[in-house]
Amino acid sequence: MKPTQFIQKSLLLMAALLTLSVACTAQSKKQQENAKAEILHINANYMREHIYDFEAHPDTFVYKGDKPAIIDFYADWCRPCRQLAPKLQKVADRYADQLVVYKVNVDENPQLAARFGVQSIPMVLFVPLNDLPYKSLGDLPMDHIEGLLGKIGVKTDNQ
Repeated sequence: MKPTQFIQKSLLLMAALLTLSVACTAQSKKQQENAKAEILHINANYMREHIYDFEAHPDTFVYKGDKPAIIDFYADWCRPCRQLAPKLQKVADRYADQLVVYKVNVDENPQLAARFGVQSIPMVLFVPLNDLPYKSLGDLPMDHIEGLLGKIGVKTDNQ
């Protein structure tokens, strides 16, 4: 094989490897963007152990988490709850590194719902690290959610 042929084949092989590398990187980034953040469905035991021990501190909300949180009180049969769910999933996906999203099914956890004074659903608590939660009711518009995220310490795209 002549030196010029060797150089041409080597350059062609390097170009093919570079193209393959770029394609794999782009695919990996696309998979990361499409990955869904986990929203944790919780009960009273999980709440006491990881979020707020309402038995030890019945009069004062003492948050145990290390990131701000959203706690969505909902029911499967509730239409506004179902309309809110994809918005909260979008928030969980977008801000997964800054925020944790929890869901409490009020039909499965009536004592927990009563403890938090849930009378209408969806009821959403926006929990900052070192302050009392903000309470919101109904199917929230995305700009309202983003505003409350800013109040609990999440750096949003709008800030």
